[in-house]
Amino acid sequence: MEKVTCFRNIGQLIQVQSGGETPTIVKKTRCALLVSQGRVKKVIPDSEVHLHDFFREVDLAGRAVLPGFVDCHTHLIHAGNRKDEMEQRMAGASYMEIHKNGGGILSTVKATRQATEDELHETARLRVLRMMTLGTTAFEIKSGYGLDLDTEKKMLRVGRRLRKNLKIPVTLTYLGAHATPKGKTSNQYFEFVMEHLPEFRSLADGVDIFCEKGVFTVAHLRRLFLHAKLVGFHQLRAHVDEFSHQGGCHNAARLGAISCDHLEHITPHDIRALQLAGTTAVLMPGANFSLGSKKIPPVHAMLKAGVNLALATGYNPGSHPSYNMQTVLGMAQSLYRITPDQALIAATHGSARALDSHEDFGGLRLDQRADFIVLKTGDYRDLFYCVGENFVEQTYSAGKKVKGWKNPVTF
Repeated sequence: MEKVTCFRNIGQLIQVQSGGETPTIVKKTRCALLVSQGRVKKVIPDSEVHLHDFFREVDLAGRAVLPGFVDCHTHLIHAGNRKDEMEQRMAGASYMEIHKNGGGILSTVKATRQATEDELHETARLRVLRMMTLGTTAFEIKSGYGLDLDTEKKMLRVGRRLRKNLKIPVTLTYLGAHATPKGKTSNQYFEFVMEHLPEFRSLADGVDIFCEKGVFTVAHLRRLFLHAKLVGFHQLRAHVDEFSHQGGCHNAARLGAISCDHLEHITPHDIRALQLAGTTAVLMPGANFSLGSKKIPPVHAMLKAGVNLALATGYNPGSHPSYNMQTVLGMAQSLYRITPDQALIAATHGSARALDSHEDFGGLRLDQRADFIVLKTGDYRDLFYCVGENFVEQTYSAGKKVKGWKNPVTF
């Protein structure tokens, strides 16, 4: 007999359907979720549970169940912290001023080069486990804090170990073009990235670039994307138009980017490119909040144009060292003035699309991975109504309960 686990007495079940032009939230009440071999098998009325013989039953006591969050933009693997830069920003220094003075990314690069692979794995593992207890069930993780061959490969090997050992969906991105190391010009270092790009095909699922004034140019982005395609990368991503408008979004979308991230300074022309290319717009309200940005992405213009939106923590040790997707939902609703349904779709199905995995997870639909969270409440809107409280009672990954996390917080 097939071993089916029945999660019964669900007060409110949230699924994301994507059959039409735009994904929609489907809400079911007083129902049961049937899971077999880590996948969603069926949803039935709770009144029919007694008609079946299940391998195991789990009574959820009227609580709300929704798809696990998908965090599609993180920099989880690193050493050290940048708390001093937080104080510098409060004193008036900008992110790019700190970067130009040798801080920012370069500060983390120094610490990450000095850390061993095992040290990086352990700190990243603790971060991932903490995120899972807060409701995140799938991750994207970037390199980019090595800026040399050995450290970049070391970071991606850590990511592969996390994926294998924790048995969770992890998408790995090579972000060699993140900053320019000391002693090199941007052009010199970029040529190094281009030369060694084929070596990362077996370690990473995609490539990324920080296209911004004072970092890498649109010309760099175009060359990187074309070369990445030639060597076999299918997932192209880009940090674009965050602090100024450089035209990176438009060019990345036209070249087939699966996602463009940040987007505070994009124009209607860029939005049209995103829509035509089917490129996902990844937004990080936490970065807007932490950096005190007065400029936010044109969210409603993108929604009106039919652009797929995703929400992510953007976790990194500099601009936003926070990994709680529940906080991201609350910030998105407040900063972007979007509805709970719009925010939840972006944090689940939308983010899964940014990883080209929306058929496998992100909606809690039939045959998808049974990645879901059980709330402490019967109404998922409490995530938005009472921002700041942890509403996740239990996280399930492929139908299995995620063990509790009691280690000290590791930033």
